[in-house]
Amino acid sequence: MDIIRNNIHMDRIKCKAVNQVSLEEDINLPEVSPDLNKIIFREGNVVISDTKVTKDHVALKGTLEVYILYLTEDDDEKLARIDGKIPFEETVYVEGAQPGDTVDVNWKIEDLSISVINSRKLSARSVVTFSLQSEMLYDEEVACDLTDAEHIEYRLKKMELARLAICKRDIYRIRQELELPAHMPNIFRLIWQSVKIASIDFKPLDDKIAVSGELTVFVLYESTQEDDNVQYFETMLPFSGSMDCQGSREMMIPDIRYNISERNFEVHPDFDGEERGFSMELVLDLCIKLYEEENISILGDVYGIRKDVETDVKSGTFRRILVRNSGKCRLNEKIQIEGNPQILQLIHSEGEVYVEECAMTESGAQIEGVIVIKCLYVTSDDKIPYSSLEQTVPFVYLLEAKGAGEDVLSGIRVTLEQLSVTMQDARELEAKIALDIAGILFEEFEEELVTDIRVTEPDKAMRRRQPGIVVHVVGKGDTLWQIGKKYYMPVSRIKEMNALTGDEIRPGDKLLLVKERE
Repeated sequence: MDIIRNNIHMDRIKCKAVNQVSLEEDINLPEVSPDLNKIIFREGNVVISDTKVTKDHVALKGTLEVYILYLTEDDDEKLARIDGKIPFEETVYVEGAQPGDTVDVNWKIEDLSISVINSRKLSARSVVTFSLQSEMLYDEEVACDLTDAEHIEYRLKKMELARLAICKRDIYRIRQELELPAHMPNIFRLIWQSVKIASIDFKPLDDKIAVSGELTVFVLYESTQEDDNVQYFETMLPFSGSMDCQGSREMMIPDIRYNISERNFEVHPDFDGEERGFSMELVLDLCIKLYEEENISILGDVYGIRKDVETDVKSGTFRRILVRNSGKCRLNEKIQIEGNPQILQLIHSEGEVYVEECAMTESGAQIEGVIVIKCLYVTSDDKIPYSSLEQTVPFVYLLEAKGAGEDVLSGIRVTLEQLSVTMQDARELEAKIALDIAGILFEEFEEELVTDIRVTEPDKAMRRRQPGIVVHVVGKGDTLWQIGKKYYMPVSRIKEMNALTGDEIRPGDKLLLVKERE
């Protein structure tokens, strides 16, 4: 008798931790930059340059990049930009981490404040939250069938699971070209640019993954015109492409996470030699996981007919997909302008989504978070011609999944699908928000696995004491398998002797059991 075995490739969370870091740095304006009057707009980005894992600790090294748009004291150059960097080195306690582990690091800028020290110096302060998680890959060996099992009765049971088919890290580059519309003047000096991923979709195909989505591109520049020389341009730019992924297949289920590790933006001449073209590149660090849903048979139980059988068992941990679901969350928000100059013209609006909590309930995943909306606009005050505002909009959404419990693992993705900000009057804006919420909910479960089978000679004295003929009255909860195991009889023989066409029996039924001669 031989056991046929199957290795199931799985993954699980090994350890995780969250750590909050305060960063602070003074930023001096370069000599070529005009004097500073007022901060208008600011953005931040975290770049992790090195991650070192030791026992129970992860050392992070990187830079908080700060981009600042400011109002100058120069009448000829109203707006200017300055970039600063705040380096950091932080060691995070991550219980269970070991050298050699791969740790995923996600970050969120909780607060970024810029204050003016003087016309040539700024103070940047920020609070950054780092979320670290390490996952381990392992194989669960399962017994799935027997060969040459003479005089051995065994049964198989079905098990649904999500097998990890592909797990790897890779990079994907989004490269796009863009030109100013014909009615807009040429670029004299680039003041500010912003390129963000509005949406992205990953679709497994045979030996590759198709990537598609949209970029939001915003450009603020000084034109070659003498009057009204500050211009702005905003558009949605679709992108598509593919990347090699050996072993990928169309029916696989993707769980792909990304971080933007690099952003490049350049102005270049068009075919006529005029400064009207843009080249942009985003480099995405990808953590790629592709799953296959399988319904496999494993060895459930074994007993002997003419010999005794003993089994060794262990508990195995598996993962199955509870649900794949998506939904839309739509919000309307009124934004009041208080204290700032009145709005004359809205230039640009953008938003960032932050998920603060994802709680599993019996109805699904309840997601709570905020959308931080930032708006840049022209004011009615000639002394302060440009200004900005920031508004935080909370949201709550239930991603339905019946049967979800606290032990369900979630891969929730919330993206800002649409943000439309319009002027209602000089003191009020209206923001219409559409969030795309999608997720894969995994459920971990334990299953008893047969690891080994031993066949021994039976206790002949005990076998002789068993009656040759028995009429068994079916009790509550009895199954043919249990009855056959009790009397060392094949289930097929019990069904044949009692003219049963199926496995269904009811309490009170009488079954004739005649011991087979050896």
